Amino acid sequence: MTPQELDRAYTKTLSDMSSHPRGEVMNSLGIVALVLIKQRVQEKGEDVGGQKYAPYSTKPMLANRAGMNVSAYNKIAGSKDKRKELKWVTIDGHKLFEVPGGYKQYRELHGRQTGFVDFSFSGRMWSNVALISSPADHNSGVAIIGAKNTETNDILEGNTKRRGDILDLSDKEIDELKEMYNLGMLKILKQNGL
Repeated sequence: MTPQELDRAYTKTLSDMSSHPRGEVMNSLGIVALVLIKQRVQEKGEDVGGQKYAPYSTKPMLANRAGMNVSAYNKIAGSKDKRKELKWVTIDGHKLFEVPGGYKQYRELHGRQTGFVDFSFSGRMWSNVALISSPADHNSGVAIIGAKNTETNDILEGNTKRRGDILDLSDKEIDELKEMYNLGMLKILKQNGL
């Protein structure tokens, strides 16, 4: 390659890199980041440092029929004998019973896994966590993952206070995203013969 050809290739590469639609790249990176977070938390129960979240609570908790599906309620209180064995309290006119095995047992009664904390019960929280940044944010090089509504934001805030920032990226995930970005830039270099 002659010096003039090299100069043209560099000029073209710089032009391609600067005109590369940053917004599209950030949108893609944000979507991939969310997938990586969900996989780590929901499939492995790991925090940003790779540690398992503290297990589900086994401290007794209060519940009522209205807060459970029929099958779960029947497992713990579906007969007179079962109801007799439970501890009952009335709070503000509402009859509640104690689930002796706490939230872990409550999840088990509903057929949910309890091997690790996955922040998934109904699936509503995770279905309302998304890439919430605007195209203008993406064009500025920013991708924001968060709650799509107030209810989910409140749930995330509560879980974050108890367990740490669920939506943080691990160093490994950041490296994966950097590699994805760098591969895109490398593709531009190769397209221009560099």
